[in-house]
Amino acid sequence: MTGLLRELFQIAMLRGGPANLPSSWASVAVFALLYAAVDVMIILLDDGYRVVARTAFDLALSLAVIGFLLAVTGRLHRLPQTLVAVYGAYALLSPAMAALLLAGLPAESSQAIALFATAGSVLIVLWYLLIVGHVLRTALDTGLVTGFAIAVTWTIGSIALSQALFGGAT
Repeated sequence: MTGLLRELFQIAMLRGGPANLPSSWASVAVFALLYAAVDVMIILLDDGYRVVARTAFDLALSLAVIGFLLAVTGRLHRLPQTLVAVYGAYALLSPAMAALLLAGLPAESSQAIALFATAGSVLIVLWYLLIVGHVLRTALDTGLVTGFAIAVTWTIGSIALSQALFGGAT
């Protein structure tokens, strides 16, 4: 377990890739459940609107997008490790995001806390996009800029689809 956390930390620091992660579908299931649990927590802290549907949508979309990209490039065999890397990175960064969301709850009384929570959240989201770009770069054998562009496009598309399907802020 420590080896797995170490590998995920290396990925989060942009030093390692998903190649050293488990490639079993059981691992994907465990990390998908972890991702879902963390996603539910973040959604509840953020706006709490249609939690289960949004989490299921996030999981399905990530599987579809990553699976499609790997299939098109002939690297579908990398799907389990890539999903574990993406879900694991999300789980690693989510405690910091949750702390910032909690710090921002009483922020109506303090603009400084609200600014800190917002700036910190933006930095964490950007770092997560960079991590996903790094994972995609490794999985697709492409450049970091291309991986980052795919991650940003995926995120924008996901937000647009989520808003169209579920309404409200995401």
